[in-house]
Amino acid sequence: MQAIAKSIGWAVPSSDPCDGTWTGVSCNEIGRVTSIVVTHAGLHGVLNGSDLGKLTFLSNLDLSFNSLIGHLPLLSTPHQHLRNIDLSSNSLTRIPGGFFAALPALEAIALDNNDMLLLWDQRDLVTCFALRSFSANNASVYDNFLNFFGDVALFPAFERLSLARNRMSGAVGTGFGANSNIKYLDVGGQHNDRDKITGRLDLFIPDMVNLVEAHLDHSGFFGPLPVTKLVNLRIFDASYNDLCRHPKFAPGTAVTLDGNPNVGFAC
Repeated sequence: MQAIAKSIGWAVPSSDPCDGTWTGVSCNEIGRVTSIVVTHAGLHGVLNGSDLGKLTFLSNLDLSFNSLIGHLPLLSTPHQHLRNIDLSSNSLTRIPGGFFAALPALEAIALDNNDMLLLWDQRDLVTCFALRSFSANNASVYDNFLNFFGDVALFPAFERLSLARNRMSGAVGTGFGANSNIKYLDVGGQHNDRDKITGRLDLFIPDMVNLVEAHLDHSGFFGPLPVTKLVNLRIFDASYNDLCRHPKFAPGTAVTLDGNPNVGFAC
């Protein structure tokens, strides 16, 4: 822990992180660090994987709203307990290859508001079988839409995908999220001057049986609106696309379809 504190400019009061004086640090009964929550603390520096990997009982890491730089920490061996990571609102620039493969217990990760500015292909995410939530809004992610997030065989517990305001393109595939546990989907507002996320909503939305919120605005979705009776759906925003047909949603659904001039007309 001392090495981590030094590398990110964390002024700590003692040499023992489990003596009760380290704000935001929790330990178990045998004196092992299990949780680090230090946000809005002005931390600046590189979080090294070699140091983080020594905290073998760590299950929760939240260093959001600081000024961490460089790559995300790459662990040399798989970490069996780290379930929740929040590194949003820093200045991180890259997800190294193999990052997710070293996190077999990962359930939730937030990387929002980091300037990654790169094309990244994170196929090692499929090793995170317990993943429930993936959030990387406004992180300059430049890639095709990652359809494997909707594969219930790969991610049986997955509930939340948030990739808004990036530079993504490509098509959401037919059957994405079918019979999955996905409750929240946000891929709206991509900042890609050439291409946008596209696809036909009627070919995947109706089968997302647990969907509660869908934010699909300012994209390239086209064709007929989905006819859906999804009983859990409360918010559906598909404004500024190229959709048509009359909207048919279950009662109680807040539907936003501005910027679709053909809505209300036959396709």
